[in-house]
Amino acid sequence: MSISWISTNFHEVYRMSKSPKNKQRLHVFAAYRGRGKQNNDLYLVYSVKTNRDWILPSGRQFVHWLNFLELNRSVRSFDLAPELRISFDDKEYRGTEFDAEVEYVDGHQEFHEVKSDSTKLHEARGQLLAQASEAQREGIKYRLFTDDDLIPHVKTSIRWLKPLGFAAALRDQDHAVLQGRLLIVLKARTQGTLDQILQDFFGHDIPTVIGLFIRCAIQGVIAIDLSHRSFNYETQWKWLEEF
Repeated sequence: MSISWISTNFHEVYRMSKSPKNKQRLHVFAAYRGRGKQNNDLYLVYSVKTNRDWILPSGRQFVHWLNFLELNRSVRSFDLAPELRISFDDKEYRGTEFDAEVEYVDGHQEFHEVKSDSTKLHEARGQLLAQASEAQREGIKYRLFTDDDLIPHVKTSIRWLKPLGFAAALRDQDHAVLQGRLLIVLKARTQGTLDQILQDFFGHDIPTVIGLFIRCAIQGVIAIDLSHRSFNYETQWKWLEEF
């Protein structure tokens, strides 16, 4: 979801009870204020992998989250709101915050930072030096993502908005029996189209089956091909043998 404007009074919200909804409002407002003079959209997304909402302050961070974290089978979990750290650049101590702290299936960790182009990299030199210094101190790999990494994934990221909605609609819903049957069908077929899968589940709630289908893709059970067209009944999928 793209949030282009928010008209919330911070002091009124702060005085409200700290329920999950009110905490979410505070997080949205803080992210909105944190944009500074940049007029970036905010993206409120639900992550199947972490089973929680995240607020992404730019389209670049949406592309990074989707392709390098949520859909990356090698990633076990991640934190997009890591704690502030105090580190040292080439001139002074400063507070620095990574865009993501990532844990991989094999156990290793990474710090991620997302920037755009050479101008932004130059402007953020002190921040990047401080982050690299902190990563080295903690013995964790540091990765910097720029437009060169993100642009190739923009079109497919937009096409993922629709299927992500199906998965988000099943938030906190188990459907263990139906998902178990879906896994059996997917493994037996090994590949095909979404429509073929839905025919095998005639009589079931179609949005639920589609949501579980997308959940399987995010969990790395199957691969979905959205490289050439948007998500639809003819979307191609393939069982991943190493699952």
